[in-house]
Amino acid sequence: MIITLCYLVLINLLGLFSVAFDKLRKKYSPWKIPTPAFLGFSLIGASIGILLGMLLFRHKLNKKWMTIGVPLILVAQIIAVFYLFGKLHI
Repeated sequence: MIITLCYLVLINLLGLFSVAFDKLRKKYSPWKIPTPAFLGFSLIGASIGILLGMLLFRHKLNKKWMTIGVPLILVAQIIAVFYLFGKLHI
């Protein structure tokens, strides 16, 4: 349980920093992190960090894939956690 919690904290911090990094790079360089990379990162657990980064840094808010996809992934992850913990009786 503690390993899972540490993983989620770390992956969400990385998600938050990746959005901040992408926003910073957008101002100074043509290179950017592609939207599918953010969605993939959300799928492995960084959806809270990415969503928070999108709102804090006002970045990728005009991308439909991000504004719809990341919250949907987060909802699916929350449902999965409640389902798994309900089945495990923890």
